[in-house]
Amino acid sequence: MYEKYYGFNKKPFEITPDPRFFYLSEKHREALAHLRYAIREGKGFSVITGEVGTGKTTLVHMILSTLDQNVRIANIFNPLMDPEDFLDYVCVDLGIRKKGGGTRGQNITLLYHFLLECFERKDRVFLIIDEAQNLDKKLLEEVRLLTNLETSRNKLLHVILLGQPELNKTLADKKFRALKQRITTRYNLNALNLAETKEYILFRLKKAGARNLSLFDNGAVKAIYKYSKGIPRLINIVCDNSLITGFSRDLNRIRKPVILESIRDLEGLQRINKSRLWPAFFVFVIVIVSAILIGYALSSDWLAGQDRFGARG
Repeated sequence: MYEKYYGFNKKPFEITPDPRFFYLSEKHREALAHLRYAIREGKGFSVITGEVGTGKTTLVHMILSTLDQNVRIANIFNPLMDPEDFLDYVCVDLGIRKKGGGTRGQNITLLYHFLLECFERKDRVFLIIDEAQNLDKKLLEEVRLLTNLETSRNKLLHVILLGQPELNKTLADKKFRALKQRITTRYNLNALNLAETKEYILFRLKKAGARNLSLFDNGAVKAIYKYSKGIPRLINIVCDNSLITGFSRDLNRIRKPVILESIRDLEGLQRINKSRLWPAFFVFVIVIVSAILIGYALSSDWLAGQDRFGARG
Protein backbone atom coordinates (compact mmCIF):
# COMPACT_ATOMS: atom_id res chain seq x y z
CA MET A 1 0.00 0.00 0.00
CA TYR A 2 2.62 2.55 1.08
CA GLU A 3 5.77 0.65 0.05
CA LYS A 4 6.28 2.41 -3.27
CA TYR A 5 5.54 5.86 -1.82
CA TYR A 6 8.25 5.53 0.86
CA GLY A 7 10.64 3.51 -1.31
CA PHE A 8 10.39 0.21 0.57
CA ASN A 9 11.02 -3.11 -1.11
CA LYS A 10 9.09 -4.78 1.72
CA LYS A 11 6.89 -3.60 4.57
CA PRO A 12 9.29 -2.80 7.42
CA PHE A 13 6.96 -3.36 10.36
CA GLU A 14 5.21 -6.65 9.78
CA ILE A 15 4.46 -8.52 13.03
CA THR A 16 5.26 -11.96 11.57
CA PRO A 17 8.46 -13.53 13.03
CA ASP A 18 10.76 -12.92 10.04
CA PRO A 19 14.39 -13.66 11.07
CA ARG A 20 15.65 -11.20 8.41
CA PHE A 21 14.03 -8.33 10.32
CA PHE A 22 15.14 -9.53 13.73
CA TYR A 23 16.89 -6.75 15.66
CA LEU A 24 19.57 -8.01 18.01
CA SER A 25 19.56 -5.78 21.05
CA GLU A 26 22.05 -6.48 23.83
CA LYS A 27 19.32 -8.44 25.64
CA HIS A 28 18.57 -10.56 22.58
CA ARG A 29 22.29 -11.27 22.07
CA GLU A 30 22.54 -12.52 25.65
CA ALA A 31 19.48 -14.72 25.19
CA LEU A 32 20.96 -16.13 21.96
CA ALA A 33 24.23 -16.87 23.72
CA HIS A 34 22.37 -18.83 26.40
CA LEU A 35 20.45 -20.86 23.81
CA ARG A 36 23.54 -21.53 21.68
CA TYR A 37 25.34 -22.81 24.77
CA ALA A 38 22.44 -25.12 25.64
CA ILE A 39 22.28 -26.49 22.10
CA ARG A 40 26.06 -26.89 21.70
CA GLU A 41 26.46 -28.61 25.05
CA GLY A 42 23.38 -30.77 24.61
CA LYS A 43 21.59 -29.39 27.65
CA GLY A 44 18.14 -30.86 28.13
CA PHE A 45 15.98 -28.00 29.38
CA SER A 46 15.96 -24.30 28.48
CA VAL A 47 13.49 -21.59 29.53
CA ILE A 48 13.08 -18.17 27.89
CA THR A 49 10.56 -15.79 29.43
CA GLY A 50 9.47 -12.29 28.49
CA GLU A 51 6.43 -10.08 28.00
CA VAL A 52 4.12 -10.57 25.03
CA GLY A 53 5.77 -9.34 21.83
CA THR A 54 9.39 -9.16 23.03
CA GLY A 55 10.56 -11.58 20.32
CA LYS A 56 10.89 -14.92 22.13
CA THR A 57 9.50 -17.04 19.30
CA THR A 58 11.50 -15.21 16.62
CA LEU A 59 14.62 -15.65 18.73
CA VAL A 60 14.28 -19.43 18.81
CA HIS A 61 13.42 -19.72 15.11
CA MET A 62 16.42 -17.56 14.29
CA ILE A 63 18.87 -19.77 16.13
CA LEU A 64 17.34 -22.98 14.77
CA SER A 65 17.59 -21.62 11.22
CA THR A 66 21.36 -21.32 11.68
CA LEU A 67 21.77 -24.97 12.59
CA ASP A 68 22.62 -27.69 10.08
CA GLN A 69 20.02 -29.88 8.46
CA ASN A 70 20.38 -32.61 11.08
CA VAL A 71 17.70 -31.04 13.26
CA ARG A 72 14.20 -32.33 13.96
CA ILE A 73 11.66 -30.06 15.62
CA ALA A 74 8.29 -30.57 17.28
CA ASN A 75 6.71 -27.15 17.72
CA ILE A 76 3.78 -26.72 20.12
CA PHE A 77 2.04 -23.38 19.52
CA ASN A 78 -0.96 -24.02 21.74
CA PRO A 79 -0.23 -26.15 24.82
CA LEU A 80 -3.87 -26.27 25.93
CA MET A 81 -4.27 -30.02 25.53
CA ASP A 82 -4.30 -33.14 27.70
CA PRO A 83 -1.18 -35.33 28.08
CA GLU A 84 -2.45 -38.01 25.67
CA ASP A 85 -3.13 -35.53 22.87
CA PHE A 86 0.19 -33.83 23.62
CA LEU A 87 2.23 -37.01 23.14
CA ASP A 88 0.33 -37.89 20.01
CA TYR A 89 0.89 -34.39 18.60
CA VAL A 90 4.64 -34.58 19.31
CA CYS A 91 4.89 -37.93 17.51
CA VAL A 92 2.93 -36.66 14.50
CA ASP A 93 4.96 -33.44 14.30
CA LEU A 94 8.22 -35.40 14.31
CA GLY A 95 6.88 -37.68 11.58
CA ILE A 96 6.79 -40.75 13.81
CA ARG A 97 3.08 -41.48 13.55
CA LYS A 98 1.31 -40.70 10.28
CA LYS A 99 -2.22 -41.96 10.93
CA GLY A 100 -4.37 -42.49 13.95
CA GLY A 101 -3.45 -42.11 17.58
CA GLY A 102 -1.91 -44.34 20.18
CA THR A 103 -1.86 -45.00 23.89
CA ARG A 104 0.51 -43.10 26.14
CA GLY A 105 2.77 -46.12 26.45
CA GLN A 106 2.85 -46.72 22.70
CA ASN A 107 3.68 -43.10 21.96
CA ILE A 108 6.50 -42.99 24.51
CA THR A 109 7.97 -46.21 23.13
CA LEU A 110 7.80 -44.90 19.56
CA LEU A 111 9.32 -41.60 20.61
CA TYR A 112 12.15 -43.27 22.53
CA HIS A 113 13.14 -45.49 19.59
CA PHE A 114 12.93 -42.50 17.25
CA LEU A 115 15.22 -40.46 19.52
CA LEU A 116 17.74 -43.32 19.67
CA GLU A 117 17.79 -43.53 15.87
CA CYS A 118 18.32 -39.77 15.64
CA PHE A 119 21.13 -39.97 18.17
CA GLU A 120 22.90 -42.65 16.13
CA ARG A 121 22.61 -40.43 13.03
CA LYS A 122 23.83 -37.46 15.09
CA ASP A 123 20.52 -35.69 14.53
CA ARG A 124 19.31 -33.32 17.23
CA VAL A 125 15.67 -33.29 18.29
CA PHE A 126 13.98 -30.23 19.81
CA LEU A 127 10.62 -29.85 21.49
CA ILE A 128 9.64 -26.17 21.50
CA ILE A 129 6.60 -25.17 23.54
CA ASP A 130 5.31 -21.64 23.03
CA GLU A 131 2.94 -19.92 25.48
CA ALA A 132 4.27 -22.32 28.11
CA GLN A 133 2.71 -20.26 30.91
CA ASN A 134 -0.58 -21.92 29.88
CA LEU A 135 0.71 -25.44 30.44
CA ASP A 136 -1.50 -27.55 32.66
CA LYS A 137 0.35 -28.90 35.70
CA LYS A 138 -0.16 -32.49 34.55
CA LEU A 139 1.15 -31.63 31.11
CA LEU A 140 4.16 -29.82 32.56
CA GLU A 141 5.00 -32.96 34.52
CA GLU A 142 4.66 -34.96 31.29
CA VAL A 143 7.19 -32.65 29.65
CA ARG A 144 9.60 -33.24 32.53
CA LEU A 145 9.24 -37.00 32.17
CA LEU A 146 10.14 -36.75 28.49
CA THR A 147 13.55 -35.42 29.49
CA ASN A 148 14.16 -38.81 31.14
CA LEU A 149 14.55 -40.21 27.62
CA GLU A 150 18.33 -40.31 27.53
CA THR A 151 21.41 -42.46 27.19
CA SER A 152 23.89 -42.90 29.99
CA ARG A 153 25.76 -39.80 28.82
CA ASN A 154 23.47 -37.74 26.59
CA LYS A 155 20.04 -36.17 26.56
CA LEU A 156 18.01 -37.37 23.60
CA LEU A 157 15.44 -34.58 23.62
CA HIS A 158 16.10 -30.85 24.01
CA VAL A 159 13.13 -28.96 25.46
CA ILE A 160 12.75 -25.20 25.07
CA LEU A 161 9.93 -23.49 26.98
CA LEU A 162 8.88 -20.02 25.84
CA GLY A 163 6.49 -18.12 28.05
CA GLN A 164 5.36 -14.95 29.70
CA PRO A 165 6.74 -14.00 33.16
CA GLU A 166 3.92 -15.97 34.83
CA LEU A 167 5.82 -19.12 33.82
CA ASN A 168 8.48 -18.28 36.43
CA LYS A 169 5.81 -18.40 39.17
CA THR A 170 4.71 -21.84 37.99
CA LEU A 171 8.25 -23.18 37.93
CA ALA A 172 8.85 -21.78 41.43
CA ASP A 173 6.12 -24.08 42.81
CA LYS A 174 7.55 -26.79 45.09
CA LYS A 175 5.63 -29.38 43.07
CA PHE A 176 7.99 -28.69 40.15
CA ARG A 177 11.29 -28.67 42.03
CA ALA A 178 12.38 -31.81 40.13
CA LEU A 179 11.71 -30.02 36.84
CA LYS A 180 13.39 -26.84 38.04
CA GLN A 181 16.57 -28.76 38.79
CA ARG A 182 16.70 -29.91 35.17
CA ILE A 183 16.68 -26.37 33.77
CA THR A 184 20.22 -25.65 32.64
CA THR A 185 19.55 -22.45 30.69
CA ARG A 186 17.21 -19.69 31.78
CA TYR A 187 16.87 -16.13 30.56
CA ASN A 188 14.29 -13.34 30.90
CA LEU A 189 13.99 -11.19 27.77
CA ASN A 190 13.27 -7.58 28.74
CA ALA A 191 11.78 -4.86 26.53
CA LEU A 192 13.87 -2.28 24.64
CA ASN A 193 14.86 1.05 26.16
CA LEU A 194 14.38 4.38 24.34
CA ALA A 195 17.75 4.31 22.54
CA GLU A 196 17.18 0.70 21.46
CA THR A 197 13.68 1.58 20.26
CA LYS A 198 15.15 4.22 17.95
CA GLU A 199 17.81 1.78 16.71
CA TYR A 200 15.13 -0.86 16.19
CA ILE A 201 13.06 1.46 13.98
CA LEU A 202 16.14 2.47 11.96
CA PHE A 203 17.20 -1.16 11.58
CA ARG A 204 13.83 -2.19 10.17
CA LEU A 205 13.72 0.80 7.83
CA LYS A 206 17.16 -0.14 6.47
CA LYS A 207 16.13 -3.76 5.98
CA ALA A 208 13.09 -2.59 4.02
CA GLY A 209 15.27 -0.38 1.75
CA ALA A 210 13.92 2.99 2.95
CA ARG A 211 15.18 6.07 1.09
CA ASN A 212 14.72 8.25 4.17
CA LEU A 213 16.08 6.80 7.41
CA SER A 214 14.85 9.89 9.29
CA LEU A 215 11.27 9.03 8.40
CA PHE A 216 10.25 9.14 12.08
CA ASP A 217 11.43 12.29 13.88
CA ASN A 218 12.57 12.28 17.52
CA GLY A 219 9.18 13.36 18.83
CA ALA A 220 7.56 10.47 17.00
CA VAL A 221 10.07 7.96 18.35
CA LYS A 222 9.54 9.16 21.92
CA ALA A 223 5.76 8.87 21.51
CA ILE A 224 6.16 5.34 20.09
CA TYR A 225 8.36 4.33 23.02
CA LYS A 226 6.01 5.85 25.60
CA TYR A 227 3.08 3.87 24.21
CA SER A 228 4.87 0.59 23.40
CA LYS A 229 7.14 0.56 26.48
CA GLY A 230 9.78 -0.93 24.20
CA ILE A 231 7.76 -4.00 23.15
CA PRO A 232 8.82 -4.73 19.52
CA ARG A 233 5.40 -6.01 18.45
CA LEU A 234 3.67 -2.83 19.64
CA ILE A 235 6.37 -0.71 17.97
CA ASN A 236 5.63 -2.50 14.69
CA ILE A 237 1.87 -1.99 14.99
CA VAL A 238 2.13 1.74 15.75
CA CYS A 239 4.73 2.38 13.02
CA ASP A 240 2.74 0.46 10.42
CA ASN A 241 -0.47 2.36 11.17
CA SER A 242 1.39 5.69 11.17
CA LEU A 243 2.86 4.96 7.74
CA ILE A 244 -0.61 4.25 6.38
CA THR A 245 -1.76 7.64 7.72
CA GLY A 246 1.36 9.34 6.35
CA PHE A 247 0.80 7.82 2.92
CA SER A 248 -2.86 8.88 2.84
CA ARG A 249 -1.85 12.49 3.59
CA ASP A 250 1.25 12.66 1.36
CA LEU A 251 3.54 13.14 4.34
CA ASN A 252 7.27 12.73 3.79
CA ARG A 253 7.98 12.51 7.50
CA ILE A 254 6.09 11.03 10.43
CA ARG A 255 5.84 13.34 13.43
CA LYS A 256 4.42 13.05 16.93
CA PRO A 257 0.81 14.15 16.11
CA VAL A 258 0.47 11.33 13.55
CA ILE A 259 1.75 8.81 16.11
CA LEU A 260 -0.69 10.04 18.77
CA GLU A 261 -3.54 9.86 16.26
CA SER A 262 -2.60 6.28 15.36
CA ILE A 263 -2.46 5.35 19.04
CA ARG A 264 -5.94 6.79 19.61
CA ASP A 265 -7.24 4.74 16.70
CA LEU A 266 -5.56 1.58 18.00
CA GLU A 267 -7.00 2.10 21.46
CA GLY A 268 -10.46 2.78 20.01
CA LEU A 269 -10.59 6.33 21.36
CA GLN A 270 -12.78 8.81 19.44
CA ARG A 271 -11.09 11.87 18.07
CA ILE A 272 -12.52 15.17 19.28
CA ASN A 273 -13.42 17.61 16.54
CA LYS A 274 -12.85 20.99 18.19
CA SER A 275 -14.69 22.85 15.44
CA ARG A 276 -17.85 21.03 16.49
CA LEU A 277 -17.43 21.85 20.15
CA TRP A 278 -18.04 25.61 19.78
CA PRO A 279 -21.69 25.41 18.60
CA ALA A 280 -22.48 22.96 21.37
CA PHE A 281 -20.76 25.22 23.87
CA PHE A 282 -22.81 28.23 22.80
CA VAL A 283 -26.06 26.25 23.02
CA PHE A 284 -25.06 25.15 26.52
CA VAL A 285 -24.34 28.74 27.59
CA ILE A 286 -27.66 29.98 26.14
CA VAL A 287 -29.60 27.27 27.97
CA ILE A 288 -27.91 28.07 31.29
CA VAL A 289 -28.37 31.83 30.93
CA SER A 290 -32.01 31.38 29.92
CA ALA A 291 -32.64 29.16 32.94
CA ILE A 292 -31.07 31.76 35.24
CA LEU A 293 -33.15 34.60 33.74
CA ILE A 294 -36.37 32.60 33.92
CA GLY A 295 -35.62 31.66 37.49
CA TYR A 296 -34.88 35.28 38.35
CA ALA A 297 -38.12 36.48 36.68
CA LEU A 298 -40.21 33.90 38.50
CA SER A 299 -38.63 34.76 41.83
CA SER A 300 -39.21 38.50 41.22
CA ASP A 301 -42.92 37.91 40.45
CA TRP A 302 -43.26 35.79 43.57
CA LEU A 303 -41.66 38.47 45.75
CA ALA A 304 -43.86 41.18 44.23
CA GLY A 305 -46.94 39.05 45.00
CA GLN A 306 -45.81 38.63 48.57
CA ASP A 307 -45.42 42.39 48.95
CA ARG A 308 -48.97 43.00 47.66
CA PHE A 309 -50.38 40.37 49.96
CA GLY A 310 -48.61 41.95 52.90
CA ALA A 311 -49.94 45.42 51.99
CA ARG A 312 -53.55 44.09 51.92
CA GLY A 313 -53.04 42.56 55.29
